[in-house]
Amino acid sequence: MIDRLQHDHDVVAVVRSESAADKIRYLRCQVEVIDYEDTQRLASAGLGCACAIHLVGIIKRSRRNRYEQAHERPSMSLLAAAKLANIKHIIGLSIVGSDANSDNGCFASRGLADSILMSGGLAATILRIPMVLGEGDYAARALTRKYQLTFRASSLEQPIYSGDVIAAICALINNPALTGILELAGPESLSRRKLFGRAGKVLGFAPVVISLPVSVGRLLGRVLELLMATPPVTRDMIDLLDHDDAIDTHEATTRLGISLTGLDETLARVLEKSAVVE
Repeated sequence: MIDRLQHDHDVVAVVRSESAADKIRYLRCQVEVIDYEDTQRLASAGLGCACAIHLVGIIKRSRRNRYEQAHERPSMSLLAAAKLANIKHIIGLSIVGSDANSDNGCFASRGLADSILMSGGLAATILRIPMVLGEGDYAARALTRKYQLTFRASSLEQPIYSGDVIAAICALINNPALTGILELAGPESLSRRKLFGRAGKVLGFAPVVISLPVSVGRLLGRVLELLMATPPVTRDMIDLLDHDDAIDTHEATTRLGISLTGLDETLARVLEKSAVVE
């Protein structure tokens, strides 16, 4: 994203660790390592900025990293910092399904964070998206496997190309009056089983899909939560990934003035250089 923004804007990138900072120091931007709850330092970094883009969030909590620490508290700090720095517009990236009243801890926390930004007295836009596919990212690599073990393969996915998400954010930067909550997804909603098949077609093989009941995943998540401080899978994560995504994209694309990349083209782009994992 910074790659795209730096051509037209002066960018200040805020990260939490030196290791994260080292990964982007080659870009033409100012890099600041700041605790996301440090309002004063966030405000100092934001002086002179017109817009803040909030990309912080998790889908899996642990005993050391709670949803509130990743969602609500950073959102409150950012809002306070934006007011101190006289930033006029906040763009928050969220996920489809976010709802403060949800039984799912992640969706509920995300919904609360969205509400904090929306009701803070500044112009704010929340962009809610489903699965994102980008070159070399985890989701794209997962689609290269010949053997796919999943929960409820009939679950609906509507993956969006990462470049389209960046285009949407750029459109919002250039149109700060476009506020509120927008839901944006890829042009096709299809079952996870079919998504695996479409990816396999691009890579030249027919994947073997093993589908387990969601209840098995929830049970596994519960056991891991009890046994481990940082479990690889949690119940909230299973329910979040099981969410059926079937979004009408017309309103969002019309308001943003962008076109979406087709699923097959997206898969060709993100899987082209990926190696198949046996």
